[in-house]
Amino acid sequence: MTKPAPLITIPQAVLDLSANENPLGPSPRVAEAIQREIHTLHRYPSRSGSRLRSLLAERLHLDSDQITLGNGACELMDLTARALLQPGDEAVVSVPSFLPYQKVVNRAHGTLVPVTMNEGEQDLAALIAAVTENTRLMLLGNPNNPTGTYINRHALDELLAALPGHVLLVIDEAYVEYVSADDYPDCPNLIRSGANLLVLRSLSKAYGLAGLRIGYALGPADTIARIGNERQYYNTSTLAQTAAIAALNDTQHLTRTCTVNRQGLEDLHAAMAELGLGTLPSQANFLLVRVGAGEKIHAALADRGVLVKSMRQFGLDEYIRVSVGRPDDNERFVQTLRAVLQAAR
Repeated sequence: MTKPAPLITIPQAVLDLSANENPLGPSPRVAEAIQREIHTLHRYPSRSGSRLRSLLAERLHLDSDQITLGNGACELMDLTARALLQPGDEAVVSVPSFLPYQKVVNRAHGTLVPVTMNEGEQDLAALIAAVTENTRLMLLGNPNNPTGTYINRHALDELLAALPGHVLLVIDEAYVEYVSADDYPDCPNLIRSGANLLVLRSLSKAYGLAGLRIGYALGPADTIARIGNERQYYNTSTLAQTAAIAALNDTQHLTRTCTVNRQGLEDLHAAMAELGLGTLPSQANFLLVRVGAGEKIHAALADRGVLVKSMRQFGLDEYIRVSVGRPDDNERFVQTLRAVLQAAR
């Protein structure tokens, strides 16, 4: 008698919730716009990105010379540090925060001055106290990665008023589109009012263009000019500029992205509370979760095909960071985490 063939178990696809990417992907208009540009790829891109800068200037009520483009916000951080730091100049950075903040200061041979956050919130008094006559930059995420917390309008006004004129405040707003808080600051308006403020933004997150590397900086025209002088001659591609314009013009896709994210955050907060795990309130598209043995939980989730962000490099050994996915993704993460926690007990 012929034995029946053994059942083949098809492994479930890996779920990556580690990089704060948009689970919906980019707007369909992006692919259409890129396809229309394919035949032009033998031509060099616009060095200044004039069409994209004009669109941003119109949307943000700024002049085009108050905007420059970068190969993602990370390049703009690097250009800012190289333009404004000399060896020995100090840069104040909150920790834990996005690790490239520290790296760009070190690459520019500046002196890093880390200021520890207070229970996940920016410690504004400590940040101000850290400023000396050698400080040139203060670099903060708003919302901050990996905590998801934010600086409100009143606090940012106080911080700007307290900083001496030789200190440029740099605010990384990579996650600004996700913010729902009513008291979040209007940084373009502050720039219009003459604040000594540089704002970095990215189309990698809410607009889903992480693979194309495109971002922009807003600030005083003289500061933007200094940063622009550090740029490579063609630092953003034709396809990146084209995709950015298409993405910015699809407001419905952005609205859907933010709606899915807000509901996902609420669901994850509730699920973590049910599991007895602590979280910080997040205005971004990720959640910082206190799980105890962070590295062990991170590895156990990976073994089951669910990738989250290890917090060991941030000094947060008891935590993991999980990006908000689609509803099914979030449910799979929750069920997998529940199984991991039960196995650990």
